[in-house]
Amino acid sequence: MAKRRISLTHRKQRSILTDMLPFEVPPTFSNRGYYCFLRDNSVEIEKGQLRWICETDALDRTMRLLFGINPTIGITTEVVTEWGKRKTRRFVPINKCQMATIPFNFRVAHNLDGRTLSVVHPRNQVEVASFYATHSSLITYHTSVSELSIRRPVSVSRYAYFKDKLHEERLDALAGLEEEDREYEQLGSYFVYREYRNIHKFFESYKYHRSEKKYDAMVQIDVSKCFDSIYTHSLPWAVLGKDQTKFSLDESKATFGGRFDALMQNLNHKETNGIVIGPEFSRVFAEIILQSVDAELITQLAKISNLTHKVDYEIFRYVDDFFVFYNEDSAQIKIFETLQGILKTKKLSINTAKIKHYKKPIITEITIAKERISDLLNDEIDPVSENELLTDPTKPPKQNLVCAINANRLITRYKAALKEANVTYGDLLNYTFAIAENKIEKLFKVYVASDKSDRDRKRLSNALLAIMEFVFFAYSASPKVNHTIRICRMIATSVDFLHAQGFPYEQKHLLFKYIHDNVIQQLEKSTMSVHREVESLYLLISLSQIGREYWLPISVLLRHFLIKEENDTGNYIRLSGFMNHFSITILLSYIKDKVRYAKLKAFVEAHIIDKLEYMKAHCPNDAETLMMLLDLVVCPYISTTTKDAIGQIFGLDAPMLASVQAANDYWFTAWGDKFNLGKELDAKRSHEVY
Repeated sequence: MAKRRISLTHRKQRSILTDMLPFEVPPTFSNRGYYCFLRDNSVEIEKGQLRWICETDALDRTMRLLFGINPTIGITTEVVTEWGKRKTRRFVPINKCQMATIPFNFRVAHNLDGRTLSVVHPRNQVEVASFYATHSSLITYHTSVSELSIRRPVSVSRYAYFKDKLHEERLDALAGLEEEDREYEQLGSYFVYREYRNIHKFFESYKYHRSEKKYDAMVQIDVSKCFDSIYTHSLPWAVLGKDQTKFSLDESKATFGGRFDALMQNLNHKETNGIVIGPEFSRVFAEIILQSVDAELITQLAKISNLTHKVDYEIFRYVDDFFVFYNEDSAQIKIFETLQGILKTKKLSINTAKIKHYKKPIITEITIAKERISDLLNDEIDPVSENELLTDPTKPPKQNLVCAINANRLITRYKAALKEANVTYGDLLNYTFAIAENKIEKLFKVYVASDKSDRDRKRLSNALLAIMEFVFFAYSASPKVNHTIRICRMIATSVDFLHAQGFPYEQKHLLFKYIHDNVIQQLEKSTMSVHREVESLYLLISLSQIGREYWLPISVLLRHFLIKEENDTGNYIRLSGFMNHFSITILLSYIKDKVRYAKLKAFVEAHIIDKLEYMKAHCPNDAETLMMLLDLVVCPYISTTTKDAIGQIFGLDAPMLASVQAANDYWFTAWGDKFNLGKELDAKRSHEVY
């Protein structure tokens, strides 16, 4: 099916949707509601002012809360004409807003020790969006100075492309998405990127093969903890030069580099060592610094070592990974030493444990494994439609679905392929699940084209069960967020399809029960104490879509969220600190107003008050506490009494709280009918981790 193209609008606020949040945030959490608030009220930072459009003072309290404007600071108004309409613009100087904030940090599984990702404060997101809109040309200029980079922004996106997905084409129950929502779905990033959005595309490219013909060896070099180690002042150094920046410090603060540096400090509590990890704008910041490393490396190698790029060696850099092709070992040693010295001046270093050397044929273990796994899955999962010849030749032949999958054989062959290629499950799981997703969609297409007989339904149900058995087996070895999103997307697509096609309960139950049992197994395997929080929250919300007969026992929820019932009082207590924003909102979304979970919900409401009281000193400059306030005061599942108590912690009396509640119907967490799991998981397709 041909892709459709739509023009992108609301450019000043658009990066709020694309470049602000880590890919790994739970499916209930997004910036869509916040974006709508900013767009509908024309909230922007422009010419040193925070501005918004409102005929009355109805939004003033919300804006003061959002942007840390002191109650003693007056709000100025002026009448402006925009597109022939007279409007009342309200504004305060941006220097009267408290822009130094604390980001909301959360942990995800990564290697052995996990990784900390950040959601920056909503007010700083507007500041970043303003910076993008003002300096997009300078950003693309400073990310184009290096010929080594193979993933860099080159222009501002002007269009989004989408094609109707299978479940939108085939399932009446899911038809009718609004165009505006489709725009949200397909927004990938604020900038257009060149040349490769995925490193594996580079390994299979003409450039890679051309370099292999020209050179005898390749070494892969990784910058150690790049984002954790970046010194924010390195950016003005990269743009202006280190000496010039230091000797003209005040002047440098007003430049592009100085402003970007100050912005990154503001949103990370004035921290200069390390930048927040997760948002796309952090990668843009790092790219500018690493581009200066590239340029300096080429210059020094030519001057000091008499090595010419694309003659004696050739380098490609993908984010913080360098791929160095060479012929002579002496050249490789000089390149390594020179790069190490340059990185040191930026307070960065090489991760010597991750250096990999390759001789001809220059092919990575992952590339070998991808070939084998692609062949394996194409061989083992091959849904086709066959004609059934009838005794009456005048009638058209019936179309039967044929797809016999031996899950045990598939798992055994998959393990053998990984072992032979010397790679881990985590190295290939994203690729494996991408193929599995495509196989499920093909399975559905073949079924839709068949005669949908009872035999076809049984074959489809058995095939889905076998695929799920395989993917849950593989997933258990590497339950990271991006893998979890993939498996949840397969679950959601399958559940929606079986419901929409009217499958009988008995055939759906086999699959749903298998999913239910495996999710429980994962939840019990990974409690909140071992940094599997976000991964398990995806599975929990995915399970909630199956049906009431698969609701989790209260004991499973208590155990997973580290909540214990005291023997003497029967009260609930949490065994380890406070739950974070994601855990609280996902748990509320799961238990809703179900009677069986009433006691747990009462505990969660009390837990919320205790957490916010503990964090009171940081309100509302702490990103997590502000987002909790905005999300919870519009939550349909908690009591008015709890909402009033939350407002009081933030200094909001009843009229003030009512004005905040009226300002937007949802902010970051989509509650109730505003949440569509299938759509949210599909939206992740455009934001796959690079």
